[in-house]
Amino acid sequence: MKHLAYFLIGMWSIVSPSGIWAQTKTEKSLVKEIKDIEEKTIVGTILDENSEPLPGATVRVKGTQIGTVTDIEGNFSIQTNSQASTLIISYIGMKTQTLHLPKETKYVRIQMEPDVTLMDEVIVTGYQNIKRENATGSYQLIGGKEMDSRYTGDIASNLEGRVPGLVAVTPDPYATGEDALSIRGIGTFEARTSPLIVVDGLPIEGGLNTVNPYDIDNITVLKDAAASAIYGARASNGVIVITTKRAKEDRMSIDFNADLVISERQNYDNYNWASAADIIQLEKYNFNAMLNEDPNLIQQQIDYANNGMISNQSQVMRLLLQNYQGLLSDADLNATLDKWSRNDYRKEWQDMHDRTKINHQYNLGIRVKGKNLSSSIVVNYMGGNMGAKRENESSLTFSYNGDLKVTPWWNLSFGVNVLNNRSKTHASTSYNAMNSFMAYESMYNDDGSLKRMEADIYPGEEVLGNSLYGLKDPTYNFAEEMNYNFTKYRYTNVRTNVKTLFHLPVEGWTAQAQFQYEDITSRTQTRYDNASHFMRSLYDLYTTASQVSEWVADPNFDWDSALMDPNTDWSDPYLGMMQVINTQVNHAVPDGDLLSTGNVSSQFYTFRAQTQYTREFGLHAVDALAGFEYRQTHTTTDNDLRYGYNDQTQTNLNLLTDWAFINNPTTGVLGTNYPVFGAPSSFDTSDILHRYYSYYFTANYVYDQRYSLFGSYRVDRTDLFGADPKFRGRPLWSAGVSWNLNNESFMKPITWINALKLRASFGLTGNIDSSVSSYLTASIGTNRYNGENQGSLQTPPNDQLRWEKTKTWNVGIDFGLLDYRLNGSVDLYAKSGSDLLTNTDLDPTTGWTSLTINSGEMTNKGVELQLNGNILRARKRSQLGIGLGFNFAYNKNKVTKVSHYPESGYEYLTMSLHEGYPLNSLFSIDYAGMVEQDGTYFLGWRDKNGEVHTESVASGTFTEEDAVFSGTYTPTISGAITPEITWQGFTLSAMFNFYGGHYMRTRNDAWSSSAGSGSGYKNTFGQGELSKDLLQYWEGNTDVPANGYMSIHYTNTQYGIYRNTNVEHAGYVKLRNIVLGYNFDKRICRAIGLNDLRIRFQMNNVCTWARNSLGLDPEAVNPVNGSNYNTVPRSYTMSVYFNL
Repeated sequence: MKHLAYFLIGMWSIVSPSGIWAQTKTEKSLVKEIKDIEEKTIVGTILDENSEPLPGATVRVKGTQIGTVTDIEGNFSIQTNSQASTLIISYIGMKTQTLHLPKETKYVRIQMEPDVTLMDEVIVTGYQNIKRENATGSYQLIGGKEMDSRYTGDIASNLEGRVPGLVAVTPDPYATGEDALSIRGIGTFEARTSPLIVVDGLPIEGGLNTVNPYDIDNITVLKDAAASAIYGARASNGVIVITTKRAKEDRMSIDFNADLVISERQNYDNYNWASAADIIQLEKYNFNAMLNEDPNLIQQQIDYANNGMISNQSQVMRLLLQNYQGLLSDADLNATLDKWSRNDYRKEWQDMHDRTKINHQYNLGIRVKGKNLSSSIVVNYMGGNMGAKRENESSLTFSYNGDLKVTPWWNLSFGVNVLNNRSKTHASTSYNAMNSFMAYESMYNDDGSLKRMEADIYPGEEVLGNSLYGLKDPTYNFAEEMNYNFTKYRYTNVRTNVKTLFHLPVEGWTAQAQFQYEDITSRTQTRYDNASHFMRSLYDLYTTASQVSEWVADPNFDWDSALMDPNTDWSDPYLGMMQVINTQVNHAVPDGDLLSTGNVSSQFYTFRAQTQYTREFGLHAVDALAGFEYRQTHTTTDNDLRYGYNDQTQTNLNLLTDWAFINNPTTGVLGTNYPVFGAPSSFDTSDILHRYYSYYFTANYVYDQRYSLFGSYRVDRTDLFGADPKFRGRPLWSAGVSWNLNNESFMKPITWINALKLRASFGLTGNIDSSVSSYLTASIGTNRYNGENQGSLQTPPNDQLRWEKTKTWNVGIDFGLLDYRLNGSVDLYAKSGSDLLTNTDLDPTTGWTSLTINSGEMTNKGVELQLNGNILRARKRSQLGIGLGFNFAYNKNKVTKVSHYPESGYEYLTMSLHEGYPLNSLFSIDYAGMVEQDGTYFLGWRDKNGEVHTESVASGTFTEEDAVFSGTYTPTISGAITPEITWQGFTLSAMFNFYGGHYMRTRNDAWSSSAGSGSGYKNTFGQGELSKDLLQYWEGNTDVPANGYMSIHYTNTQYGIYRNTNVEHAGYVKLRNIVLGYNFDKRICRAIGLNDLRIRFQMNNVCTWARNSLGLDPEAVNPVNGSNYNTVPRSYTMSVYFNL
């Protein structure tokens, strides 16, 4: 009844006159409200500098919380709070515009302008974000757009040429990632030289190679102490801080990249190898020289061949000996050698092994920004054939980053990055290289069938035909071996992180905590097939035979006579038996495959908690933070071998393997001409745990946007040190000041100066070598004779061991001129390293010959220049734009103190540390030519007074003062030039990299003391590489030593590689790449449902100009000994990108 009453009363109120009046009033109010909304609603379109719609621009009403974002067409609609309002329009990379709206405004059309203001850049240090205007340190900021302008496949290569002072030249051609980089010179003797890598606020252990190059929002390179000292004992080599991309727009954004790289086939011309005809000519020269010197030398070779030593003689020498004995006619000899001279084993090897290298990489990024949760999902795949047949590599990366606004005062960020790399390559063995056989040999018979080639064992050895030993075929053919012996590598990196940020009740005060866990595992598995030459050779070499006495039944024993004989001793255990001598064969390496496995597993924990206070008080601004950090590293390794492995049954014959003989081999059945070696025998494990603890404080004060003061303080502690408590921690600190002159009133009339800042800093950073310890350390192993544990001392105790430290001062100027048409920076710096870890000599009676101590000192001083010029600024798509980037760096390195002093001039010549000279210095002998004395030729050298000597350089006659400084092989000058032209959506750019001020040794091939002998030029142990330069001696060049048999008349020539005449300038300029790109018109993109569409063609390693007189590419030369590396072939990249 109650509900019915309510219903009737409601109906009456509607139909009654008073109800009708109320409804009419409501309708009138609604119409008025709609009219008010229409009057206060503003619609409009935001365009970029090319008059193209600008999606994602922020529009808000000044003085209110009302705001919106433009859609894909650049349109927006916003309701103001009055009929006359002011709109503020902003977009990243564009100048913020303020628009005052007249009373009757309904529609606006706004064209944005690029914002080239230098001082508004935000510097990301990993601990805090600092406006560049307020920064006092030396930073280099690289945006994601700049990194995307060219494709390199890895971040380290992409950084080259973008940062002055960052050098990508290293004597190690196999260095990758940050290990291939140095910033402002090398500041340590033994510790790590590569910069620290920080991703999204925390240092990572996996390095640059674990970061997705497509997922980079920006990179900040911290170079001086004010910039990097907050990272303490890991910052002396500089810090590279990477910020990954996050969702920025209130819509789903999908990015897709595809890149295809095709490389030219590897060219080996720089090696200057001798051809088949060259080697045959060497053999003839050598044979005739022996014949002319003493015919008995030829007879000796004949005797060697007849006495089972033919395996030591080259193939050509065997022919020449047969011809000498009349067993082979001159016509047949010449015909055979002529045929062989046309062979090219290296070409056959390349055809069988090499192929066009192709890499393809794809990246998909999905990002969406919600009201409370923003998410970013990225998947990346890379695959390639490694430029070799039957080899491949692949990489798959998945990452998720989320930002959650839990409450108005609590933000939570979390992410995971998973990387999996896999590769399959041929395992390295003695005879699978390009020069394992002589160039005049062939892997094919005349009919095209595969030839059985002689490798380490002469196929004619008599023992091979003895079935008692059961030996295997010792011959080799690379075409067959391509199917055997592969190494499979798998690397997995899982990095997870959580960051929570609390806004505390006090304005500007926050507290945050971060935790990162990184799990890195790698597994290397090499399977040597039973049918491969490697396993057949081990099987033969490790076969032994011994004579064993045995008692067997005598078939001729007369048991009847024994029964009748009363003197028969029936207790004799050998009655009716006879003793025989048998041959017992032992195969120490059992029949089957060999499986070698290596595992590395590492876990890294990092926890950081800090509080920060940021506040502006009128003209004053304060930014301070304090916190602590805990880090733990734990790495375990294990290596395993399985002989007689069967992949089908998953079994092995380790129990039948003769480990005693493998570990201590003697002579096998093949005889003394064949040393027994090569069988893997390593089983080992390791377990390394380290802990680190730090606390830190930093503060920045700014007055009136003109003057800035900065300071930081940090203390690091580790379990590596601490035998003496006072050395457990290292206080590290920095201080800096800056002055923004452009904000001074007296600078306002000078309108052509847009930005001008002076800055200076000083600080102390550190470094560490985790392989050293202040304690006595030892490793535990197994005694091979009794199986008991045995310890091996590794490092002597040193209770004073401590962190390395580097003092750095830096002064710099940042500027922007002519409406930022020209902007850049200049820096002067000096780094002084002390307490550097180095070895010092100990009295051998202590049980040690050396000790690692903190006594080294070294300095780096230099200047850096960065210029960016907008020569012709294109404000519209149809306009021509011309830009030019230039950077230059000069670094002077000097070792000022070492603790080890050489015992001889030769040691001084070969050591890497020379007090008073740069690190990585080249020292040489003052070469005086070859000096003949009584028919023997000596290496001539001049002492400090110019007197010529012929004593060995390794003798006491050669002193430190006689060594000649030839320069350093580390570049002192580096830089890049990057021109760019834009027009109608096309972009043409290039990068020229240049390095100079360093030197290298070259062309030492003719000085190889092991090239050839009286037995000819043999590919012993698969080493058949011979240089064309070896012909120089035979063709009359008296300035090089002899090779082959005639080398017996030359003494001490092996030291000729140190002669000063072979040192060349290593400077060069390389056109690293040319890039032609096209950005499709926005109207075309919208028509096909895309926001952006770009295509690009790129040519890499275009050409090189080198300063040396030999035309060598310094990147393909070992500067220490002059040997050659593979050149980097030219490659071509096709790329496509779209966003929807």
